[in-house]
Amino acid sequence: MSSPSPTERFSQLSLGSMPPTTRLQSRLHQMANSDSSSSSESDTEADFEVDDDGLLMVSPSNLKYSLEDLDEDARENVAKAIEVPTQFVLRGCQAGDQRCFFLISEPVEYTVRTGTEQSGYGVPSCTCESAERGESPCRHILWLFDQITSQVLGVQEDPLTLTQDGYPTELGNPYDAISEFHLDMLADSLHCDVVGQSADPNPRRVRETREILASLNEVPTDEYRPDLFDNPRKGKRAVKRGDLEQTIFRMLLRNDDFFQSFLSALRTDENRFRALQHRADAALAGLHAYAQDPALQTVARPKDVQWCATHLSAVTRHIQAMIHTTERPLSSRELRAAARATVHVLGQVADSDRDVGPADLPRDRRNLFWRLVGSHDSNFAVDVLASIPPQALRPCLDDLADVVDRVAEGGAPASYVARLRALLGHLRSRSGGVGAGAGAGAGSKRAGQGQDSRAKRVK
Repeated sequence: MSSPSPTERFSQLSLGSMPPTTRLQSRLHQMANSDSSSSSESDTEADFEVDDDGLLMVSPSNLKYSLEDLDEDARENVAKAIEVPTQFVLRGCQAGDQRCFFLISEPVEYTVRTGTEQSGYGVPSCTCESAERGESPCRHILWLFDQITSQVLGVQEDPLTLTQDGYPTELGNPYDAISEFHLDMLADSLHCDVVGQSADPNPRRVRETREILASLNEVPTDEYRPDLFDNPRKGKRAVKRGDLEQTIFRMLLRNDDFFQSFLSALRTDENRFRALQHRADAALAGLHAYAQDPALQTVARPKDVQWCATHLSAVTRHIQAMIHTTERPLSSRELRAAARATVHVLGQVADSDRDVGPADLPRDRRNLFWRLVGSHDSNFAVDVLASIPPQALRPCLDDLADVVDRVAEGGAPASYVARLRALLGHLRSRSGGVGAGAGAGAGSKRAGQGQDSRAKRVK
């Protein structure tokens, strides 16, 4: 049977509304019976689910939250908040004086504010009717801080502890967590714009649009429609007669709801690994700007070596957590994406053996390579690479060998280099491919768990 044309694949996406919610039992059943060789594309999106006892909640980001520390009123407010399926789009965000604003629509627009205690928004607030009635947390705060937590903390195996204010204790002060992450980095990770940026198409939105369309056409991203992406423009009108793909391209750049619908329908772990690689690149770009502009070295929270190293370490932790805590066996494409992202990050670190920033800082705050790899054996990225099946790493073998040579030349600890070389030797010795079942099943820690671990959604 021939595969559907790109036009037919476009038509299969649900664009009229955000995808509907599903019951927790159905969600677990789909995860347990998913085919590792099939695509993860879906026309449904997970929603908040709570077990029968009302003490454990699973979020759209697949994070688990313990509700045990909430009083009866707060648990009832959570139950009310998740009764309505989430149909939210994050329109944008903006930094203010010791506070941040997030604009959410469903399609009515609401604003969530969080800030320092001095700003008056130490406790996150929302402009919706539920919040004005004192029903805290509201569904907008629950949803927003779940999205933020998924980026700041990443995949977590153990339940997080939900506070009365709608964010987990482990996040700490929300404003501090956002500020340390940096709002522009968070906006990119959450696929929204920072209010007040250039009117030109956001480079992140352009890149993600190209990835979406290239994926639908099953061609490499950098080869897809250079006529559209070498000089991207929204156009005066959305419709381009005689060119469906350019029409879709313009609509994806113009319309947030349209873009989010595509993004949700094509959400796969392959794309999540790619997004983590983009996050690493954004952190490195921030460090480069810091190195070039002395004015950026004196701000309250600079994008310095320490900040960049924190992001890169988090990226590798998130990759490993996604491999080991996936709800289903990862496909070979997804494992290759994990391999590419990890080798890419290690390669960027190997190329960062230079001092940046004020000369009076200690070396581990001036040199990214020294901080992550050179000063001591922290096992950076090695444990991640070792958890990826050999057949998924094999396409990266030459790149990895080059990276290992650069790491050794930079003076990394002998024990660290030895483990990298041992991994290389193991890959080179595997002349035949590993069975697909063995590779695809790697890291499926929760795939065999029963449905009793979570129960039905609150009604």
